[in-house]
Amino acid sequence: MTDECPFCATGSGEMDRDLVVLRTDQVFVSLARKQRRANPGHVLVCPVEHVTALHTVEPSLLAAVFSVVARITRAAPLAFGAVGTTVLNNNDAPDQVISHLHVHVIPRFDGDNLVIPNPDKAPASRELRVRLASRLRQVMT
Repeated sequence: MTDECPFCATGSGEMDRDLVVLRTDQVFVSLARKQRRANPGHVLVCPVEHVTALHTVEPSLLAAVFSVVARITRAAPLAFGAVGTTVLNNNDAPDQVISHLHVHVIPRFDGDNLVIPNPDKAPASRELRVRLASRLRQVMT
């Protein structure tokens, strides 16, 4: 854990507990700060441990992360009526702001016209993210 990393703080339970959909000893899922209007329910799946790049992760942790990614891809249609998901890892890409491994799972809908990067992506209110987290959490149990 690093003191400056907000994902480490979320993973340890120090902040944003109401935005966490799922937490295990190794992995947590939190609603993304920015949500596309056409793709509600965009989440980040992160290891609790501070790791910065997919290619540096131990195989057992990588398996835990992607096991949770698979669970989210099954839950998104139930929670949001999505027809599928897009799964992304932006390790060291120009748009990455936080240097902590995270996998984006974005619910997809017919005609959503998802483009990455997307000018429609905007900071979502905390209230909206809490509601989305609650919907997803309900179908994950």
